[in-house]
Amino acid sequence: MSVNALLHEKKFLHQILSTIKEEIFVVNEDMEIIYVNGPQKFGYNKESVLNQTIFTVFPQLKKENSTIVKVFETGNPVIGNICTYITSRGERKMSLTSTYPIKEDGKVIGVYEVAEDISGISKLSEDLIKNQLIQKKNDIFIKQKAEDNRFYTIDSMIGQSSSMKKLKERAVITANSPSNVFIYGETGTGKELLAQSIFSLGSNSKNAPFIAQNCAAIPESLLESLLFGTVKGSFTGAEDRQGLFELANGGVLFLDEINSMPKNLQAKILRVIQEGEVRRVGGKSEIPINIKLISSTNVKPEILLENGDIREDLYYRLNVLYLEIPPLRERREDIPYLVQSFIQEYNKKFNKQVIGVDEKTMDFFMGYDWPGNIRELKNIVERLFNVTNGKVIRFDETELSPYLALKQKDISSPSPVTKKNGRVRLKEEIVELEIKIIKEALIETGANISKAARDLDIPQQTLNNKIDRYNLRPFIDSIRA
Repeated sequence: MSVNALLHEKKFLHQILSTIKEEIFVVNEDMEIIYVNGPQKFGYNKESVLNQTIFTVFPQLKKENSTIVKVFETGNPVIGNICTYITSRGERKMSLTSTYPIKEDGKVIGVYEVAEDISGISKLSEDLIKNQLIQKKNDIFIKQKAEDNRFYTIDSMIGQSSSMKKLKERAVITANSPSNVFIYGETGTGKELLAQSIFSLGSNSKNAPFIAQNCAAIPESLLESLLFGTVKGSFTGAEDRQGLFELANGGVLFLDEINSMPKNLQAKILRVIQEGEVRRVGGKSEIPINIKLISSTNVKPEILLENGDIREDLYYRLNVLYLEIPPLRERREDIPYLVQSFIQEYNKKFNKQVIGVDEKTMDFFMGYDWPGNIRELKNIVERLFNVTNGKVIRFDETELSPYLALKQKDISSPSPVTKKNGRVRLKEEIVELEIKIIKEALIETGANISKAARDLDIPQQTLNNKIDRYNLRPFIDSIRA
């Protein structure tokens, strides 16, 4: 039975499919479009589409680039493909397509494609790129205009511990080297602070740009345009625009959470490093650049390589000079210096005259394991600042309750497995451990659910479902209070 006959027997499906906002069309073995639920959505009328080949309807389409041809040849679906085309009205459109085979007795007798118009989303993405690049240019202008306190310096790295002294010495060595730098540090240890300190120590930092980008914060399609720049007409709304590589030319580009970058982009970054040239999205010419690349991750390098989260060839290009920031729990002697620094900062912000913390509070600070490191310590100091009226921050059990709970039931030292009738309650133990891990992530991120989901490497909706299942909304409110 042909795909045309199958479709004829299912006329009632049209009533259903015609109500769907996405465009759906079916192609037979002759590459003819034999069904479409709404061609007007994409700038075509029904007569110009039905019984026409896909190459007639889309004259710019080439066989080697067609996902429909690929699905016919392989029998495998192609999901989440982005394509651009020109409508009969001369409008450039962009769509997100998923293409699936129709099989009978194992043979592909047709293909259907589901397409969603994302031209508007693309325009929003392009606007976001434009706004980000404007901000980056402003950052560079401010740095070149005058000596100011916008960038961190080596003095911003607070601490007198031996590990911090060694790190500062290492930072000084790397500052005037043209070699790439790779930084490892747990969440909240201050990786960008260290990167800016290295930049500020450089001999040409006064007139050079410093560009920073978190690779986990930008969608893949937008990240490529942001890094490499765009050529006018390369996609809907695209303009001739420099990317971050070009903006950082002659200075430093800092890529945070480099392990979050998709593999195909990692390959393009490798090429930029090897060739010293960058090609804009949609461009044909190479643009020479000279930058120092500083990258960072919150996952140990050996784990990244073991899990395949970063290409080995890229890793060895990035990791010429290696810096590791010690977690706060391994340099507790620095805590009093950090606390005093935060007090000075918040005195200006809150217009107060706090001089320190009481002994009980400092004892708590020195005994806590700080899973969120310096960022978490700063969060607690600010929280206590809000409820302090005198010159000394006093221990407040209510404000510190989420942290006290973690301290009393340390995740890194789990309690003995609970037994019921002589048996291990595995399900209950797993639930308790999951709750602990979620609470820790929420505390580290200041109850930022989106960031916590990224840190836990799970979808945000999944985390929200778990928060509701375990009734953790009051816990989140206590962190944000």
